Amino acid sequence: MGIEGFDDAGVYQLTEELGIVQTVDFFTPVVNDPYWFGQIAAANAMSDIYAMGGVPKTAMNIVCFSPKKFDLAILKEILRGGTEKIKEAGAVLIGGHSVDDEEIKYGLAVTGIIHPRRIIRNEGAEPGDILVLTKPLGTGILNTGIKADLLKENDILNVSRIMATLNNKASELMLSLETHGATDVTGFGLIGHLKEMIKEEIGVELYLKEIPLIDGAIELAKSGFLPGGLYRNRDYFKTYVINLFEGPIYDILFDPQTSGGLLFAVPEGSSFMLKENAHKLGIEVWIIGRFTKENKGKIVLI
Repeated sequence: MGIEGFDDAGVYQLTEELGIVQTVDFFTPVVNDPYWFGQIAAANAMSDIYAMGGVPKTAMNIVCFSPKKFDLAILKEILRGGTEKIKEAGAVLIGGHSVDDEEIKYGLAVTGIIHPRRIIRNEGAEPGDILVLTKPLGTGILNTGIKADLLKENDILNVSRIMATLNNKASELMLSLETHGATDVTGFGLIGHLKEMIKEEIGVELYLKEIPLIDGAIELAKSGFLPGGLYRNRDYFKTYVINLFEGPIYDILFDPQTSGGLLFAVPEGSSFMLKENAHKLGIEVWIIGRFTKENKGKIVLI
């Protein structure tokens, strides 16, 4: 399984019972604290493994850093944050590569394991399935607020914790159910990644009132503090949306997420088990929509 299906990670089958799943991701700092940045970048990189139903096993650091421009203590904190998150995932850091670069960047190349017959792709949702989200939206807007020094310390800590939360339990929840398709919500925003799930095969109704938002996202969106990626997402994906309207909630649907939650499809009859298993795992989930036969390739806002 490679690049042709735009899946979250690549999979190579080793035996009838074992495959390896691989991904890579790195980016510039989204928060000011280097330790939190390391945690967030590591969690984000491992998310694609979880979205496929895999388990991370090894990771390699990708580092861009200039010791001439920045204190090495900053790099140590970034790597400490990343290493602790790798350890939390039950994976092992086995190396990496660094480049002298005046723009700081950090991330991971991750290898995991997966059962070849239990791979969850970003397609396969069926009409009648419910749409589940495992993290609230708004990280792109809030990160823009951090850069503009508009967020209070508590708000920065809250969004940092959300971004640094692994999707391991969300993946475990997904695997405990009859999941028909999944992805994680990252740079293309909720609408963009949902479009990947439906392609031109089925439609989906999105329940606006059920979509969870991070505290402060609405207020910042109303003030116009929107990331450039949001405008690009909106310009590209708005043609696939029915019932367009103006407003902050509509903007947040296109907000590019950093280390967002999992987005997956399960049969409607699984809703009770979904909530029960989520409670056992200690995570929160939201049912935010329903897949339909009608409006193929379209996202209907209701």
